Order: sequence, then structure tokens, then C-alpha cells
Amino acid sequence: MFRNYYRIAFRHLQRHKFLTVINVFGLAVGMACCILIVLYVRDELSFDRFHRKADSIYRLTKVESNSANGSMDHGANTQIAVGPALKKEISGIKDAVRIFTPGTTLYTYGDKKILEAHTGYADASFFQMFDFPLLEGDPATALSTPYTVVLTAGAAKRYFGQESPMGKLLKVGNKYNCTVTGVAADMPANTDLRMEVIQSFATLTSENSRWESQWFMFTNNATYVELAKDVTPTALIPLLKNFVEVHIGEITRKYGIEFFLELQPLKHVHLHPDSDSGGPDNTPMIWLYVAIAAFIVVIACINFMNLTTARANERAKEVGLRKALGAERRSLVLQFLTESLVISLLSLIGALLLVLVFMPVFNTITGKQLTLFTATDMSVYGGLLLLVTAVGLLAGSYPALYLSGLIPVKVLKGSFITPGRKTFIRRALVVSQFAIAVILIVASVVVYTQLRFWQKKNLGFDKDHLVNVYLDGIDSKAGLLRTAVKELPGVQEASRSNFLIGVGIMNGTAIAREGVDNKESFVANVISGDDALLKTTGIKLIAGRDFDPTMATDSTAAFIVNRAAAKRLGFADPLGKRIEWRPGNLTKHGTIIGMVEDFNFRSLHYQIDPVVYQIRPEDAEVLTIRLAPGDSQKQLANIERVWNRFAPDSPFNFSFIDQALQLQYTGERTMGKIFGIFAGLAVFIACMGLLGLSMLIARQRTKEIGIRKVLGASVTHVSALLSRDFLKQVLAGVAIGLPIAWYAMEQWLSHFAFRVHLYWWLFALTAFIVILIALFTVSIQSVKAALMNPVKSLRTE
Repeated sequence: MFRNYYRIAFRHLQRHKFLTVINVFGLAVGMACCILIVLYVRDELSFDRFHRKADSIYRLTKVESNSANGSMDHGANTQIAVGPALKKEISGIKDAVRIFTPGTTLYTYGDKKILEAHTGYADASFFQMFDFPLLEGDPATALSTPYTVVLTAGAAKRYFGQESPMGKLLKVGNKYNCTVTGVAADMPANTDLRMEVIQSFATLTSENSRWESQWFMFTNNATYVELAKDVTPTALIPLLKNFVEVHIGEITRKYGIEFFLELQPLKHVHLHPDSDSGGPDNTPMIWLYVAIAAFIVVIACINFMNLTTARANERAKEVGLRKALGAERRSLVLQFLTESLVISLLSLIGALLLVLVFMPVFNTITGKQLTLFTATDMSVYGGLLLLVTAVGLLAGSYPALYLSGLIPVKVLKGSFITPGRKTFIRRALVVSQFAIAVILIVASVVVYTQLRFWQKKNLGFDKDHLVNVYLDGIDSKAGLLRTAVKELPGVQEASRSNFLIGVGIMNGTAIAREGVDNKESFVANVISGDDALLKTTGIKLIAGRDFDPTMATDSTAAFIVNRAAAKRLGFADPLGKRIEWRPGNLTKHGTIIGMVEDFNFRSLHYQIDPVVYQIRPEDAEVLTIRLAPGDSQKQLANIERVWNRFAPDSPFNFSFIDQALQLQYTGERTMGKIFGIFAGLAVFIACMGLLGLSMLIARQRTKEIGIRKVLGASVTHVSALLSRDFLKQVLAGVAIGLPIAWYAMEQWLSHFAFRVHLYWWLFALTAFIVILIALFTVSIQSVKAALMNPVKSLRTE
């Protein structure tokens, strides 16, 4: 029986090749989009879920709130001292592991010098808490002593080739040597803990002995805890609150803030990089991508439904005859579902080919390393089977139920007319197609517009021709390096500071007006550098003066503030006002000598916070250089030669600031590309269906068109007649999609401190483009039908 169903299905599909191609290709494109997005979403949701203890591992996050201005800051950087103290003082915490990530670090073995980007320090129980298997070495002791290091297999091969690295010395920077005590398997791509060179945390504390006693110093240190059995995060809330009060309560009051520690499940870290209770939440975007995948598939299924039901007149006699010969409705439903499943299966084959072709492009856009087929991952094969079945049933269910329900007596008498309710459903499906397409187009246009706004916005400094040179390994020679670099041709200015333009300011502390109570303190970002920062960056001085190297007091008791800091201090005119800088238990008094315009020292996702600038070049970690317009590669080569004179053992590490700024918006850029691609595909699939539908409608109205032409109707009149109904449906889709798109984009933009406004013309332009594309698609068939010879049309009928 089923063999007959398949034979009839293939015979019918072969007879109507054009419509079969439209259905198969539309569904193949929709399925391919769905497969790619599902692979992406599955990867995003899999981060660090492979650890056996994942359900009991939590990351410690902090919340700083300031009641004075209502600000609340969330973050995952915790104090160095927190981990061991928690493990010692709170019985519900079974273990604690600190992971410090210093950024790019130079490692040397023999004549091999490599700047490693993925490097860090970890506590001794790192390999016991997390499932990163060691190929060589003991997980319990590999990181237990100072000056030991574990390499991944890939890193070990880079330094030692085919030799065993165990027991060999690896030089860190130009400071000390570490003994290799383990080789770990290369970490998977779906972990946020990725490190290729892991030093023992005991090495870090040996090199920086004061850090473990500084309870309000936040560095790139994350603390992970493993809870004891049957202990919940809720049960630890009062214990964490008391812990904070005991250790840093006095300090937080001095800073004028409230401080809390929270526990974030390890499985949530990837999508909530700061914490669960604040900061960016990427979960809605994940489900938005799932919705897009569903929408694309639904649009393709709607095409199938519409084209099948629009051909009801042509298949009515077949249904009537089969019913008259005794066929049950159930067998007719199975026949039509078989046809849709065959189309779905053919579409899946096409979709897999499209995925294999476009997977490299998709990986480039998303920054992933996704693969379709793996020998061990059976869920992919199950998912593909589910997809082909779901699409086949979804696309075929309505046409099957509709066509199988035709009354044979009416059909065989030739009085079959498509019921009005069915026509309404078909029109509603077309409307929904274009509503979805409009939403995706508006979303992609808004994302692109927001990115362009970020690219063009005046940041308060001149970002062009600026280069950050990282001062790792230069030590006390940084001042001499700056002097030598300034003398080079093509270098306009240079300045040392802790201000990494394009990333942020690397320090913050409490400041207040001189003599006020601690509760009026607030945390400001502190730039520590030399006197040339404003001249180098182009930050605009709007009141007072710049630092003067000839004035001794400027380096000890003078500050420059930005407008946000002056406002927060309560000064309409800050010049000459006295303030206190309150780092830890010290207090430094000084006078404000200048005020600069607010400038965006970090991503435009965030508002501009208070900034205090002081002369303290010994804290500098970056040399910012302004190059003259010209051959930047030649200029950098000259700077590198100077660098090699002062730091021959350290590599020349730099970045262009305009490029660093662009990297801040990688997520939005990826989102914009995905939206744009899938919006285009949604319109394409919808227009394919519109083309097929217009062809069927024109075929059904052949006699009417012939009579109208005989009676004198022009080609323009006939074309307009055939296009009018479709245009109404497209207009309805646009009218429904635009307000939904406006609301969704307003919600997305509300997360940004600096954003574009949604002007009416943006929606009008989108509507115009969609209507124009749809009208062009329908007109192709309408004009063709209108140009037919009426004599031939009437004779055929």
C-alpha cells in the first residue's frame, strides 16, 4: 500500500516540475537556515556543560550599588583573597578555585618566543574541579607549588615539538622560569575557561605577595566554588552577606557603596558574562535566533500549503473519482501526506548540500567551528529525522485535510468552487509570510544603522592614527622609550598611561570633595599617566589648563576631571576645588586644575562614568602613539627598531585603536549579518511562493482573462487586476510586521547608552522595498498572462 502511495507521489511531482522545484528549493533553503541556526544555538547552550560537577559549580560574582546616584555595577572580577577565605570560613563550600587571566603573555623556550593570548594562573584543584584531562602529570599536584606550569598538547608541541615537555623550564616574560609539571588535552571550543598555558596560582601570589591581603583590589581574577552536597546557593546568601561585612564592610562604607557577593551557576556563565542579576544577557538573542529558524521554515511550509490548496481545482476531480470508487478519507490524507514527506525528504537532501557549501562562510561570520556530521553525536541524525518529519507533516497536513474533505458529488458534477474560508486562510498565510519578512528586514536595517552610528560617533578623542604599544617587559625604561619614539619621523606625540584606549581605564578608586563624609564618596575611573595624554589623544580641554611638567605640584597634588566627575562631585565650576583621592587606607588631597569634555573611554554600550586624571607615569602599562598620516607600516617598523633597543628580549606588541574599537561590537556585527542574510532569504522564499501562486491563479483565470481582452481590456488593466489581490495581502503583511518590528527594536536598543532613534522613514523605506519586490515578482506572471492570445485561451477552455 505505501509503495503505491510513493509511486503516485513521484508520478504527480514529476508531472508538475515547476511547482515541485519551487517547493523543494524553498523548503531546502528554509531547512538549511534552520540547521545552521540550530547548530549555532546548540553550541552556545553547550558551554561548560560537559563537566561532571557542572551542577554543583558556581562562579562568584559581585554587585556594587551606590544609593547616592542609583548606579549598580555587576561583574565577575573578585578579590584574590576571597577564594581561600570562603573555603575556610563557609562549610557549605567544598572547594574554591581562582583563575587569573593576565592577558597576552610572553613565554620563551630556547630560541622560541611566543606571545600567548590564552594563558592564566589557576589554583591547585583546577583539574579536579573541572574536566580537562591531563595526558601527563598528576591532576592533584600539577599546580600545587610555585613556579610550575601545565601546557595543553597544542602548546607543548609549539615549544617542544616531539620532545616530552615534562620537567623542562619555560621562561615567563623576562622575569622567572616555571617547570612543566603536566600536559593537558587541548581544551574544547565550548568552554569559557580556555587556557593553553596554565601557571600555578602560587606563582602569582609569590610574585605579588601583597595581593592576598588587599581586600578591595579587583583584578582579572574569577573565583569558582564547588558546593557541598545538598547545599543550595539560597542557603548561602546570609553567610556571604556576613562574609562581606567581616572582610570589606569598612572599606565599602569608605567608598560610599554597598557590596554583595552572588553565586552564578557555571552553566549560565557563557550567556550571562557579568552575572545572572545584571549586565548583558545574551539568552534572548539565542531564542531570537531559534525563532528566526522557525520563521524561515514556516515561510517555506506556507509556500507549500498555498501552492497545493491553490491547485485544488486541478486535483478536485482526482479526489472525487477516488472517493466514488470507494477510497476512504484516511487513505487520501495518507496519500497527500506522503507527497509532502517525499518533498520534505528531497528538500532535506538539498538542505544538507547547501549547509556543507555554506558552513565555512557561516563559521567565519559567527566565529565558530561548527561541523554537521560527527561519528559520536547521534543527536544530529535524530534531529535531521525529526526536521524532515516535522516539515513534511506541517507543510502537508492542511492541504491533506482540505483536499481529502472535498465532496465527490459536487466535484464530479463540475460545480466545485474553492470555499471562501479556504481562500481566506491562503491569504492569511501570505500575509504572515510577509509580516515575518518585514520584521527581519527592519531588524537587520536597525542593527546596521546602530553599528554605523557607533562607527561614526565622536568619541571625544581623535581615534585615527592612534596606536597602543603594550609595555610588557620594558620596566623602568618606559620613559626613555617614549622620548626616543617621539623623535622618530612620522610620530606626532606619545604618552604613557594606564588608559587602554578602545578597552577602558585599568584602575578605579573612591574620590570625594575634600572633608566630606565617606557616604558621599563614589568610585571614579583613574587615569595615571604622564603630562602628554591630552595632546596625544585629542581629548578636549574645556576649562582650566593641562598638566605642566615644569610645575612640581602638578605631579603630586593636581587633578584633571571630566565633566561627568565634576557633576558627580557637585561642582558647576570645578577649577580650584579641592578633592580627596581615597585608594584603600590612604588619602591623597589635590586641586582640580582642568576639566575635559566627556569622552567614551569604553564601549558605547555603556554611559560615560566619572574620570580623574593624575600624573603618575610609573603606573603606565601602555604607550599611546599618534602617527602622522602616511605609511603606517614604515612608521611602525621604525618604532619596533627603537623598541628592540630597549627591550630586545620582549616582542613588539601593538594594536591600532580604531581596530580595537571595532572589536567591541563584534556581537552586534555578527547579529546584523545573520539578520541580513536570513531576512533576504525570507523575502526570497516568500517571493518564490508568490510567483508560483500567481502562476496558478492566472492559470485558473485563463478564460476570464481571454473574455476581458476580447471585450477590449488592455494589458495594463489585466495585469493590474491579477496583481491587485496579491498587493493587498503584501500590504497587510507590511502593516502587521512594522509595529511588531518597531517594538522589538526599541527593546533591543534600550540596552545601549548611546543609540539611534527609530525614524519613520526607516519603516517607510522597508515597506517600499518589500512592496516593490513583491509587485515585481507578481508582475512577471501577471504580464505574461495578460499578453496571451485570447483566441487561444478561449479555444483551450
